Amino acid sequence: MGVLMVQSRCRSARHKVADIVIANLPLKQRLKLLRQDLFAKLSYRGNKHVRIYEHPLGARIDVDDNEIVVPSPLRWKLYRKGWPARLNQLEQEYGVGTHIQLTNNSVILDIGANAGEFAHIAARYGAHIHCIEPDAAVFACLQDNIQELVNVTAYRELIWKEECNLEFYSAPAQADSSVFEGSSEPAETMRATTVETFCHQHNISNIDLLKYDAEGAEPEVLEGIGAMFPKISVIALDTGRERHGERTNEACTAILKKNGFHVTDETVGKRLMTFGVRA
Repeated sequence: MGVLMVQSRCRSARHKVADIVIANLPLKQRLKLLRQDLFAKLSYRGNKHVRIYEHPLGARIDVDDNEIVVPSPLRWKLYRKGWPARLNQLEQEYGVGTHIQLTNNSVILDIGANAGEFAHIAARYGAHIHCIEPDAAVFACLQDNIQELVNVTAYRELIWKEECNLEFYSAPAQADSSVFEGSSEPAETMRATTVETFCHQHNISNIDLLKYDAEGAEPEVLEGIGAMFPKISVIALDTGRERHGERTNEACTAILKKNGFHVTDETVGKRLMTFGVRA
């Protein structure tokens, strides 16, 4: 009953076998899911039924007849108000409709694309999006989640201020994978590249929206934009307290202003954002 039953459903060619709801979540999470079920039945504050299923890549979350594969089942909380509400939230956080108007001609560079939610926002507008994600486990989820979308390309790359070897620490369960040590997992040595080099290699001549969450490495990513700066219209950065507990907004603001952007620092929901708009 509730979230603990075994169900078999025909959804798509990707899921032809019986789906088993994850029952070995921590007790606190199971209780929260049961509460979520009750809220959804009562239509309380827009809450929706959320289901979590086992998946080889981690977990599959179903809500509003949509599904997304994620590395950790704990991400179910992001979808409590439903799939459209989650995408609407991300649109607002990254300035879509305020700092940038997306169209079917728009080009988006999504650095730190995670499981690929923003690719589904791009699909709303028919925009072209290049999704970059360095974490291997998260990248696998990203590939699964975008396979039915058009105008989307995914790359497993680590973006930095220069081309070099860097230690990368994976923490997919917390969405905290980073070049800054903070994970108990052994570091992986990756070859880093820059925005400028990446765009040159993939024939990207202009970017309408550069959106990124680099887990504290935002200034270094900006430093590697180089000759691409004049080709970018809007830059949306998550500059929350992810660099050893400190924000990166001041360093990012200085770089953006130096390169001709009008800069605003905004709190959008719970996200601390820095926007650079071509002046």
